[in-house]
Amino acid sequence: DPKSRAAARTLYVCGFGKGVYKSTDGGRHWVLKNTGLEGSEPFAWRLVPDSRGQLYLLVVRRGEDGSLGTPLDGALYRSPDGAGHWEKLVLPAGCNAPNGLAIDPVDAGRLYLAAWGRRTPPGDTGGGIFLSTDAGKTWKSVLDKDQHIFDVTLDPRKPGVLYAAGFESSVWKSINRGESWTRLKGYNFKWGQRVFPDPKDPGKIYVCTFGGSVWHGPADGDPEAIEDIITPVMRHSR
Repeated sequence: DPKSRAAARTLYVCGFGKGVYKSTDGGRHWVLKNTGLEGSEPFAWRLVPDSRGQLYLLVVRRGEDGSLGTPLDGALYRSPDGAGHWEKLVLPAGCNAPNGLAIDPVDAGRLYLAAWGRRTPPGDTGGGIFLSTDAGKTWKSVLDKDQHIFDVTLDPRKPGVLYAAGFESSVWKSINRGESWTRLKGYNFKWGQRVFPDPKDPGKIYVCTFGGSVWHGPADGDPEAIEDIITPVMRHSR
């Protein structure tokens, strides 16, 4: 019966400053599921499921003073039992602001973490994109030129192809499962949020932004485009 199946759907939602809520009756009733989460008001940001049914939770950083190893740090958690219990994972060294997470649909142990840098006197550090091939036990930095990556997107029609966007006026592309990244030329707007492959045209992508509209363009960039926005990333990539 479609109605009974819909009524029994299991749903999860993040409550910013509250934690994770779970419903097993299609959203009619909700229960807070915070066992294992640190702090009384976790800044629960995003939930990401993997192909094995595990849930990952990103908790965002509270402070912007450049500190590390304090209660203001963000965190990454995993639950193997439908949010019944949460296990805290170790973030990449120097990173305390997980911002986005993508998981390989075939290999559930392959994680792509987008992170926000910390302010330090020499410059921002600890941000960019990190790759784990062992479900978050260890990490390596695969992109640090852009310290403010908002999210990573996998192209569902092209295995091994990923995109990322951030606040350094750049869109990034990887064609080798996130091992290396290339900036797409033609970005002439601010504050990238997320890349969406065009569902009808595999040669195009959409880029949404914070306050800079939604953009549509070639998935490999435009080498003839005029670029007049200057950021540290763009200055060193010319």
